[in-house]
Amino acid sequence: MNSRWIPTMCYQCKAECAILARVEGGVLKEIRGNPRARGKACVKGMAGVSLEYSPDRLTRPLKRVGKRGEGKFEPCSWDEALHAITAKLRDLRDRGEAHKLTASFFPHSITDPKWRFLNAYGGFINTALPHCDSAKIVACIKAMGGVPNHHIPPNFASVPKGGVIILAGRHAMGCLDDAAVPRDILDAKARGAILVVIDPVFTADAAKADWWIPVRPSGDTALFTGMTHHIVMNGLHNKAFVENWVREGDFEKLKDYLADKTPEAMSAVCDVPARDIVKLAEMCAAAPSVGVDSFKGIMLGQALDFGHAWTNFLAVTGNIDNPGGQPLPDLTPLSPVLPAPAGPSLAEKGWHRTGPDKGKFGKYSFIMEPTWYEAQAIKNGGLKVLVTAECNPALTEMGQEEWRKAVTMTDDKGQYQLEMLVSYEIMLSETSKYADYVLPDKSYFERWELLYMPWWYNFGHGVALRQPVVEAPGECRHSNEVFIELGKRLCPEYFAFKDDLEYYDIQLAGLGLSVGKLQDMGGLWSPGTTGFRKYEHGGFGTPSKKVHLYWEDLEEAGQALPRVGLAPEYDADAGEFPFILISYRTIFHQGSGQWTHNNPQLRDPVGGFLDNPVLINAATARRLGIEDGAMVTLRSRTGSLKARAKCTERIRPDCLGLHHGFGSTVGRVAVLGHGVSDNVLIPDSGMTLDWQDLVGGESHVSTRVTVES
Repeated sequence: MNSRWIPTMCYQCKAECAILARVEGGVLKEIRGNPRARGKACVKGMAGVSLEYSPDRLTRPLKRVGKRGEGKFEPCSWDEALHAITAKLRDLRDRGEAHKLTASFFPHSITDPKWRFLNAYGGFINTALPHCDSAKIVACIKAMGGVPNHHIPPNFASVPKGGVIILAGRHAMGCLDDAAVPRDILDAKARGAILVVIDPVFTADAAKADWWIPVRPSGDTALFTGMTHHIVMNGLHNKAFVENWVREGDFEKLKDYLADKTPEAMSAVCDVPARDIVKLAEMCAAAPSVGVDSFKGIMLGQALDFGHAWTNFLAVTGNIDNPGGQPLPDLTPLSPVLPAPAGPSLAEKGWHRTGPDKGKFGKYSFIMEPTWYEAQAIKNGGLKVLVTAECNPALTEMGQEEWRKAVTMTDDKGQYQLEMLVSYEIMLSETSKYADYVLPDKSYFERWELLYMPWWYNFGHGVALRQPVVEAPGECRHSNEVFIELGKRLCPEYFAFKDDLEYYDIQLAGLGLSVGKLQDMGGLWSPGTTGFRKYEHGGFGTPSKKVHLYWEDLEEAGQALPRVGLAPEYDADAGEFPFILISYRTIFHQGSGQWTHNNPQLRDPVGGFLDNPVLINAATARRLGIEDGAMVTLRSRTGSLKARAKCTERIRPDCLGLHHGFGSTVGRVAVLGHGVSDNVLIPDSGMTLDWQDLVGGESHVSTRVTVES
């Protein structure tokens, strides 16, 4: 009788689905999908109750008393912690080095209080986006123009009968996705759509697919280029779209480039039979729509080149901003909070541009710094204060051991080169072991947040409200509240508003809304429209107002058109390390986040995912004398680890697979489970900077390895 359902937004992963939380007597009891939104919650979302009441929750600020990495802390007051952080940031700014502050977090909204503080102070944001989507974002900006939207996939609910859905290295049914995506894809199949999965691993998506294509890792660019060759050279392209909406001269340049990129030539690179490349090309050319989705499961090769190849493919088939194709989303017209800080110039001040590697980033065009360069930036002297929230770089970064070494490096006076590391945490993590101050964050059931970026699967205008449904324990404060307090101390002219709620009210005023009104509306606002072929009313967001197939600004870098060869990391050391290790995901875990790896429901050995055995093709295992369940050693140029073997037909014989994000030694649930971190085996950016896809994001979450019984 005392039960009520409260609408809010999930945050067990980055999808941030709309949910309903059932609360009884102030206690969270149950999670469901919100039927006023997309109506689904996944297993991670429903396990949020266990997260909320974890006995490992932090409730007081902690101050380091041992060396970094020892994980020795003592409680301290908020006043002490904020005084120390404020003093360090004031000192950094007084030295003219404000740009050497970086905060690493997931940007729920492009002007949320954390981002506003960084702009006002003069620091920078970095995020895990370069691991996932930044190359796709850069490709879409260069090809189609527009704002930098995070992972805008096809609108699967709009795929018509006969439409083709291509998931390329994309784990839509077992990854960090809106919980409604599997339903939307299967509904599209029921309407007569065709699902094609291109992946070295036979994923859950492949099990539902009409066609699984086990591509060679890093062969994705060649595969799409071979399809584009067949379509263009045989006159199968969408002539009306090309003539009206492709920039003059670009199609001719593309055609010249494609001359020797035949299906046969590309087959040698991607290890997909030429006849299959032709078959898929003709299927797509004849289909009423084609949508391509990638970058959230594993990236198999040079990410920007792949994004370029796939945008060219979509352009010549006319599948841009059409039902079932690549959407061009809108921004919600929120009011600015004035005065609005402009922020420092990434080109002039960003730490990955000012060090000795500045020249290598000369064409880098994403709006955020890459997390994978943190270790090298510390070594270069370009990163002095690092603040982490909702992330775990000690476990999630390529070459994680180098990150851990970097944050403990000292100068000739014995002082840490990274002068301060602050970690906001719901519960302790691998990263917090290295922090100078650990601040207890509120969970997503305890805080306010306004979400309005058009990413993930929110295609049209929209606003969603995350609101508290239960009280936070102890002294927890949401990181937004703390950044506002820091702003009032360090840049008060930009933080004249009272608190986060007043800040959101100002933003919502332009829509005739407020936080209170949004609550009364059920926490969601949208005109309920997506819109297609919006370019017909004003063109694309590029300088020419048309799609750009040829990127002249990258001529010097050799990327004016896609490079079709394998990524350098897949060619290196092939003799010593004959297998390509690739990462994969499941619906049970969100990256390396403590929120899911320390959740007893998600690590349950029967109903969850306890560990991450190494996937080995059964024929390969027989050849090497490896039995199912045996312990094996994986070794790469950067490290080695032991893992349990799982023999399966669901992976290419030349590949090995490891679920990403495991290996935590912090938290009572995580340490009881098993599992290893794939990042032990993957080189950090400082070792292989030339391997990185510097124009848009890192190119690999995989590497060459050998396996020994």
